[in-house]
Amino acid sequence: MIRTYDDILAKHPALLGSEPTDLKAFGVCCGPGWLPILERLFDDLEKTRQEDGLTITVFQVKEKFGELRVYVRGGNDRVQHRLRDAEWDAMFTCEDCGGRSPGVQSLGSGLNNLC
Repeated sequence: MIRTYDDILAKHPALLGSEPTDLKAFGVCCGPGWLPILERLFDDLEKTRQEDGLTITVFQVKEKFGELRVYVRGGNDRVQHRLRDAEWDAMFTCEDCGGRSPGVQSLGSGLNNLC
């Protein structure tokens, strides 16, 4: 069972880069509420990588301006479409608890996506 972002990374080593600036070095920089979204995304990216014979490297996962951002090297249109779907799902999901959120809000110290 996936309980942390490190569990996702351990499950999908083929998607991780080996450069010192890649995801393996810095980890995932967003709240636990988006864990299920990223688990589905990484599962789908791995499946697409195998089915289409691609080289895909996820090199950054973070929250920026209250939105999920996932950056990859390689891939194809299927990969790009799946990334956009995950970012869209996160837009209405609380980054902290995973519940439904009204979307990105200004909460004084910046933009956040919280319920």
